[in-house]
Amino acid sequence: LGHIDTVWPVGTLAEIPFHHDGSVIRGPGVFDMKAGAAVALQVLDRLRLRAKAPRVTLLLVPDEEIGSAASSGLLIDLARKHDRVFVLEPSAKGGAAKVARKGTGLFRVRFAGIPSHAGLDPEKGASALQALAEFVLDAPRFASAEAGTTVTPTLASAGTKANVVPEHAEVTLDCRVWTPSEPERVERELRAWRPRDSRVKVEIEGGFDRPPLAETEASRALFATAQRIAKDLGFELGGERVGGASDGNLTAAAGVPTLDGLGPAGDGAHARHEHVMSADLARRVDLIERLVLA
Repeated sequence: LGHIDTVWPVGTLAEIPFHHDGSVIRGPGVFDMKAGAAVALQVLDRLRLRAKAPRVTLLLVPDEEIGSAASSGLLIDLARKHDRVFVLEPSAKGGAAKVARKGTGLFRVRFAGIPSHAGLDPEKGASALQALAEFVLDAPRFASAEAGTTVTPTLASAGTKANVVPEHAEVTLDCRVWTPSEPERVERELRAWRPRDSRVKVEIEGGFDRPPLAETEASRALFATAQRIAKDLGFELGGERVGGASDGNLTAAAGVPTLDGLGPAGDGAHARHEHVMSADLARRVDLIERLVLA
């Protein structure tokens, strides 16, 4: 399982051209996750040469970076027709597999106030911007350090003119959870929030789109197999718990044993220093082929 979309806009290649210096491959999307897709295609080529290869499906979706809204139904249906899912997303630090991921939610919070002249009669206005500021300052109380839940305001906008009490404001929240019970709590508390000025109306859109990818007995067994194969191939495969989500969250929640982060080693996902270590590509092909056959 993987994806072919990227966060980089059209035209980025002119700024960050594809480059291979013999040991490092650079370019937009090479780590997340063109290299993983290339590995998967090479594994399929090898399996075609085998007389008795297991049935394998490769699904590369076009919308993972924006939530997989169009492809989630398809990928879950396909996953349930298989006994294992290997996700070729970028590896974690040092080339480690991703044995657990946080669930993710995205909320857009809109505030509608009453405009007025900021100099002549500001008291007649109800500031959407002030309500937004109150909400952002309150956001930490929706999180939970103990549970590992984060609620992070990421984008905001407000107002139209410098001398007008803002009628409209909007903020986006990025929410991440480790435990399956946290999404319900976070959403309930977010929707119960009220501004100090009752004249300001609040509307919340969005929600949690990916549940946590939790470790299970079956996923631990998959990881143990991957570690054993990697050792036979001459390298150590670590395992990391990470805050980012992937489509592996969906397949794991659907009850299919899932091992994520099996793409080649590198760094810089979504960053300008994005790169892949070219020496790891062939090694990953060997690892995934043997995992499929195990």
